[in-house]
Amino acid sequence: MNTAGLTLPPAAAASDTTVAFAAELIDRSGKAPVIEAALAHRTGRPRPLPARAVLTALLCLALDDRPLFLTEATRLLFCQLSPASRRLLGVPGTTPDERAFLAAYRRVRYCFGAICSVMDPSPLPKNRRLSQADLTARTRPMTPGQAEAARGRLEAFINALTEASISVLTSDEHAAYDGCTGLDATPVPLFSRGPSKRSGLCASDPDGGWYVREGDHREREDDKGKPLRKICWALEATIATTARPPGAPPAHPDLAIGLALARPGQDPGGTGARVLASAAARGHKAGWLGYDRAYTAALPDRFQLPARALGYRPVMDYRIDQLGIQANTGGAILVEGTWYCPALPEPLVTATTRLRGHAITRDLYDQQITARCPYQLKHKDGPDADGYQRLSCPALGHHPGLTCPLRQAPASPRDGRPKVLQPPPEPPRLCTQAAITIPPDVGARYRQDLPYGSPAWHARYATLRNTIEGLNGYAKDPAHQALAQPARRRVRGIAACSLFTALLLMAANIRKIRAWRALTARDKDRITRRARRRRTSLRDYLPDG
Repeated sequence: MNTAGLTLPPAAAASDTTVAFAAELIDRSGKAPVIEAALAHRTGRPRPLPARAVLTALLCLALDDRPLFLTEATRLLFCQLSPASRRLLGVPGTTPDERAFLAAYRRVRYCFGAICSVMDPSPLPKNRRLSQADLTARTRPMTPGQAEAARGRLEAFINALTEASISVLTSDEHAAYDGCTGLDATPVPLFSRGPSKRSGLCASDPDGGWYVREGDHREREDDKGKPLRKICWALEATIATTARPPGAPPAHPDLAIGLALARPGQDPGGTGARVLASAAARGHKAGWLGYDRAYTAALPDRFQLPARALGYRPVMDYRIDQLGIQANTGGAILVEGTWYCPALPEPLVTATTRLRGHAITRDLYDQQITARCPYQLKHKDGPDADGYQRLSCPALGHHPGLTCPLRQAPASPRDGRPKVLQPPPEPPRLCTQAAITIPPDVGARYRQDLPYGSPAWHARYATLRNTIEGLNGYAKDPAHQALAQPARRRVRGIAACSLFTALLLMAANIRKIRAWRALTARDKDRITRRARRRRTSLRDYLPDG
C-alpha cells in the first residue's frame, strides 16, 4: 500500500478534487481489483458499473456527512459528477429521466450486493421478519470453515479501507506514534427491530443481537438475577485507536487503526485479538494497550496471551470479584496484576476491595498502594522470546527494599525499611532461590506491567480509555458520521454494516487529520500549555528595546 501522505481536498461536495481524493483512497486500499477478480465470470454480459465507482461514491457521501443510501450514491454517480469524474470512475452515461435513474439504481444496488456477497460470513436471510421455522428453511448452507474464511475476507477488506485513510498522514506524523493503543467495543445499531417474543418472529436483520451495557454486553441478568435493560438491536464494533503517552504534547492525530464487527458479546477477546493482529500486520507499532473490564474477563488464550505475543503491554481494570490475590507460582503471589512477596500484609492485599466497599478513604488507599512497593518482586531477566521472565525476592540484592529473617541482611541496613514479621512457615522456592522463572500463561488474564492503583497506572489507563471513548463519540456525532444513527445506512446484514462502518471511520479519520493540520505550530503549543494564572511576572517589566 502507498504510504506517502496526501493533501486533503477542500470540504466541497462532489467536486472533482474530492472525487479524485476518494478514488485515490479506494485505490490505496488495493481491494477493488480483488473484488472484481472474485466477481469475474467467463460467460455472461460484463457488469457495466465497476466496484471501484460504487465504493468511491459511498466514500464521497461519508466525507460529506451525508447518509449512505444507495439512492444517494446513484444520484451522485449519474447526476452530480462532472464528465471528468465519471470518466475517472468508469461510470457509463447519465440519467436524464426517472426511468433511467431507476435503471441506474438497480445497477448500483446489484453491484453493492455483489461486493458484499464476496465476503458475507452470514448465511441468514435479511429484510423479512420470519418465523423460526421459515428462518431455518431459508438459511443457506454454510460450513464453519466457509464462514470463518468469509469473515477473514470481510475484516481484511474493512481494515484495508481504514489503513487507506491512515496513509494520508505524512512520514513525520506517522513517526510520532509510539504504539500506545486504546481498544474498545461499541454498539452499532441496526436498521431493524429485534425479535418479538409475542409474535415469535425474528428480526429483519438477524445478524445482530441485543446490546446491554453491563458485563460482556450480552448478559440478560446481573449477579442478583435482575434483568438488565436492553439498549438496542445492534452489532458490536471493536475498534483500536492510536493514543499518546499521558501528559505528552500532541504530536499526531489519534486515528482508528483497526476494526471488526460481531454480535454483542460474541467472543470479545478473540475479536479484539484479531483487530490487534491486523494492526500489527500492517506495520503499526505495539506499545501500551488500554482496555475495559469486558476484555479482562476474556479467556487468556483468546486475548491476553495473543496481545502480549504481538508486543502489547496491557493496562486494565478489574471487577470487584477479580481483586486481591489472582494467581501464585513458586511462592510469589499475583495481586491485582503485579507479582509480590508472599508476606505481603493482608491490609495491602485487600486495599482495593475495601476502597470499593467504602471501608477506607481514598487517602488511606493511596498510602497502602504505595506501601506495596517494597514487597514487589525485583525484575531480574526477561521476558524472553517465549515470554518467560525471572523475578527475585525483594529482600535480595545490594539495596533491598525489604528485611526478611529468611534472607541475610546487608551490612548497612537502611532505617525505616519494612520488615517481614511473619515469613512463610515452609519457605517456597522464591524464599530459597536467587530467582524464580514465571511462565507467560500463569496469571496471564490479570498480569500488567504497571502496579494497579499507582499514579503511573491511573495516568496511563485514563489516557488510553479516554482516547478510545473519545473516538467512539467522535464517530457517533449526529452532525457528521452519525455511526449510532441506523436510519442513515439502511442496507441490512453484517457485511453491509461492516462496510458502512469502515467508510464512516475513514471519514472520521480524515476529519481528524483535517482538524489536526489546521492547527499551526503556535496553536499546538498553546493547547499543551495552560493559561498562566499568576497576576504578574518579571517578564512584564522587561524594558522596551
